[in-house]
Amino acid sequence: MLSPRQNNIASVRRDAWVEVDLNCLEQNLKTIYSWLQGPDGLKPRLMAVVKSDAYGHGAPQIAEILVALGVDGFGVASIDEGRQLRKAGITAPVLILSPTPVWAQANALENELDMTVTSTKQVADILETARKLGKIARVHLKLDTGLHRLGLDLKGLPEVLDAFATPLGHKHLRLISAFSHLAVADDRAEVERQVEIFEIARALIKSHKACGDCYFHLASSEAARRFAFAHYDMVRLGINLYGLEPNTVATDLSPAMSVRARIIHIGEVPAGQSVGYGYTWQAQRNTVLASIPIGYADGVDRQLSNKMLGCLHGRTIKQVGRISMDQMLFDITDVPNAREGDVITLIGQNRLNSDKCQDLYLADWAKTLGTITYELACRLRVRLPRVYTRNKK
Repeated sequence: MLSPRQNNIASVRRDAWVEVDLNCLEQNLKTIYSWLQGPDGLKPRLMAVVKSDAYGHGAPQIAEILVALGVDGFGVASIDEGRQLRKAGITAPVLILSPTPVWAQANALENELDMTVTSTKQVADILETARKLGKIARVHLKLDTGLHRLGLDLKGLPEVLDAFATPLGHKHLRLISAFSHLAVADDRAEVERQVEIFEIARALIKSHKACGDCYFHLASSEAARRFAFAHYDMVRLGINLYGLEPNTVATDLSPAMSVRARIIHIGEVPAGQSVGYGYTWQAQRNTVLASIPIGYADGVDRQLSNKMLGCLHGRTIKQVGRISMDQMLFDITDVPNAREGDVITLIGQNRLNSDKCQDLYLADWAKTLGTITYELACRLRVRLPRVYTRNKK
């Protein structure tokens, strides 16, 4: 591993890493909280969605910070993700947002994970598992209000509620919440349409003795920002928590994630020579190239080849040649003071050098690739170490 000349935070395990700014995370949470307005003027509770390793930011570390900042619970996609939080010492409620297979329900109960149900059979299976273990299962109802991916419809809802109210259900099941998922969270008309269905289901659930003090949640980050009428008792914070928008750069949030790598080799290529697999780029002048140890195995899409930028010593530089599994090249001809060990920023604000270099956003990659930042952030979790920073105030 090379010693960097710049005074910066870096991974001690590898010459490429993801850097997560915890100050950004905290500020984003405050900004989102300012959007919220719950029933009777009370602020709704906050569920932080930390599935897919907190969208690539590192779930255990992010969850620990968010607990300290007052988040009420977490949403994950699987038992393994929930167990990861428990092993990290997180004791706050953790909801598995998808149904749990019957053979894994005991594991969920043993790790005190909340489970989602979308059918009568799932409730019956959880009840039987809880009975055998002598435990009380915390259960959340997923309602289908229009996305048509997962969820109970209005017709099947009464039978499921009745299962909670039987003597055995009363002993081993607790209905914690009912929730749904928005299909087009930035479209008021579509949100209102789903809210109408959600309201019918909510009234039915609240009038049923199975409900008790159960609560309701519908809004994700986008709806939390736009539509106060969709806030209910809790909102689920996902992509905005990390300072990201699906396709654009947020104006009121700060991306927490940066991607950086140190130069491990510098070489010269004469004019007219081509470089990289397939010779997709040719030097138009005598060129100095820097190699950094990050590639598509780390989640940097191969289709970004010859289309992405970096920042080095306050100068914007171009990536050249085809991105390979473990390496990529940058043209650093116009940065004559560059040396092996210097840091190139691939994603992030220009905090290491002067203010001459433009900020580089994950949304730029998403635009180039015709995808969304969700996908790209999650890809970057593969094998890059996480480095967490917090500036003292």
